[in-house]
Amino acid sequence: MGQNEEDIEMQLWEYLDGTCSMDDMPRISILIERDPIWKAKYAELSALHTSIGNTLELEQPSMRFTQNVMDAVAATHVAPATKRYINKGIIRGIAALFIGMIGTILGYAFAHPGNGTTVKNILPKLNLGNINNIFSSGTMMMIIAVNIVIGLVFLDTLLRRKIADRTV
Repeated sequence: MGQNEEDIEMQLWEYLDGTCSMDDMPRISILIERDPIWKAKYAELSALHTSIGNTLELEQPSMRFTQNVMDAVAATHVAPATKRYINKGIIRGIAALFIGMIGTILGYAFAHPGNGTTVKNILPKLNLGNINNIFSSGTMMMIIAVNIVIGLVFLDTLLRRKIADRTV
């Protein structure tokens, strides 16, 4: 066949480990039975394979290994990094924006409470077209409600942070 010794060893190791293909298994077993070179090399590698399997034991970690790892993890203190990254000026600016929007909308709603009030009657010199449909009482109430909910969520978040800062 003209195969070199390294190819024979590679194929025999795959055969011994059981990693060769199903097509190669019968071919290699026939070569082991009939070819003296294959037979001698198989005997040598098989003896080495069994001696390695019998003498080597897998190393087991110590019984306290898991506890040691858990103790090492528990000993580390992670500093809360969020205080360094949150700029209170930006938070106050966003809050002022929301409060200003809510105040403006509420001021407009209280200044013009009538159902028949139109933009044309309020600002007669400006020609804004018919935008009554946009600023109808239902639309304005929806905008006010959404802004109030957003403001309450912001207030809740702000109060929760203050409470959390006090406990830490």
